[in-house]
Amino acid sequence: MPKTDATLLIVDDNADALGLMNQTLDQAGYTVLVANSGSQAIEILDKVSPNLMLLDAIMPEMDGFETCRLIKQSHPDLPVIFMTGLSETEHMVAGFEAGGVDYLVKPVNHQELLARVKVHINNAQVTQETKQALDDSGQYLMSLDSEGHILWRTEQAQAIVKTLTSKERILVNDWIKDTDRNPQLMLQQSPITLTLTLVEQQAENSYLVKFKAQDLKFEKQTLKNKLKITRREAEVLFWVAQGKTDWEISQILSISDRTVNKHLEQIYRKLGVSNRTAASSQALSVLS
Repeated sequence: MPKTDATLLIVDDNADALGLMNQTLDQAGYTVLVANSGSQAIEILDKVSPNLMLLDAIMPEMDGFETCRLIKQSHPDLPVIFMTGLSETEHMVAGFEAGGVDYLVKPVNHQELLARVKVHINNAQVTQETKQALDDSGQYLMSLDSEGHILWRTEQAQAIVKTLTSKERILVNDWIKDTDRNPQLMLQQSPITLTLTLVEQQAENSYLVKFKAQDLKFEKQTLKNKLKITRREAEVLFWVAQGKTDWEISQILSISDRTVNKHLEQIYRKLGVSNRTAASSQALSVLS
């Protein structure tokens, strides 16, 4: 059978089972990598990114459930199919809770194995294409639990998270627990300002967050130059376009509400508009 583009990683401490699955998947056209322990699998994943992993649940030293939890911290999108002789519901639940997408009971039926592998590789490909489309459109999204653990993310969102310091990660974790009161968090990473916005709470313990990185100095300078307004007016207008109230702008810029209002009056006059909605529209048009 001709080779596919997919690479699989099989993890099993039983050499016979490992050999049989290797042969079946190789004959089906897959590139197959093998590991006989969880630690060896982690070492392989540091160097290679397979499309799917088949993981034995019961292994010495580190079982499959623990292995999966560790792997999911650095490879959250890797589909993991558990394989085990344990067929009780509690073990299946443990597999899904650890991050598995499917569960095969040994002895594994090879036709069923091939069917499950094909389905999950296709699903993962669709998911990856969706994430790429979101990134390409500037929608950098991530799903987090209440402890700040990543459940799902686009590549650009992951890249942004990698830039966070340990202190900033703590701030994000604290913010996730208090999004009802404050649906937006801003982090200053000179010269970039990172804005996290809660899109929705997807489930009891799942939060969809949008990331946006902005060079505020550049954007304010753009408003100043394009709209022919002063530097301070550009600062006020920028925050108006971000949906901030006069009081919030006064706190950000360390000026009074009255001063903010005076700047707005000058902005309206210079832009030829009568309200903040119209002014925001012009600002966003320039920045886009």
